[in-house]
Amino acid sequence: MDCRAALLLLLASASCGDAIRNADSRTLTAPAGEVLLTAADTVVIRPRPDSASAVWGLLLPGESVPLSGVTLDGWLGFEPGVAQAGNSGSFRYRWIAPGESFLLAGDRDLLDTVWGSSAGIVYAMTFCPVPVFVEPDGFATIADSLPAGSAAVIVSRLSGWYLVDSSAGPTPETESGWVREEDVSISGDLGRVPLLEEPILPSASQ
Repeated sequence: MDCRAALLLLLASASCGDAIRNADSRTLTAPAGEVLLTAADTVVIRPRPDSASAVWGLLLPGESVPLSGVTLDGWLGFEPGVAQAGNSGSFRYRWIAPGESFLLAGDRDLLDTVWGSSAGIVYAMTFCPVPVFVEPDGFATIADSLPAGSAAVIVSRLSGWYLVDSSAGPTPETESGWVREEDVSISGDLGRVPLLEEPILPSASQ
């Protein structure tokens, strides 16, 4: 079993505890080493740190979640406590905008600063390092490698291959190119990505 398959199996079999706590009957303090967000009014939760993304759920007044990360522009992410076998990196978080009505308890400096994805974009996510080829061919030159837990925008696709742009992902220094479908997981609607025509290969007689 390869690295990605093992990770998928592990994540799929993990228990799915409830991430939301009720804070009505206690003071707003956070356990040691934790940052707790408590809704002062109804708070919108989104699947990506972008106001254009869909509403994933709501945090009702008095409910709390322990935070895991923050983006450079202030979006606050938390683990939702549901199975996420197909997600890696910051795609595992659900997000609360900095302008929502909430209170924070704990040291915000404890939060990891993470890259945030954009709404409406289709991403290829990695669990293990993934080779990036200059052409959609397993025998082509390898231009670079997408690190584990990274992602890249899928620009177009062929059968079994995705052309990815790393410049708008968490590792923009990675060269863009082609990755094998089997090496990555998808976040977003793949049907929105242009499907290229298969290249016509020369016949043996030519």
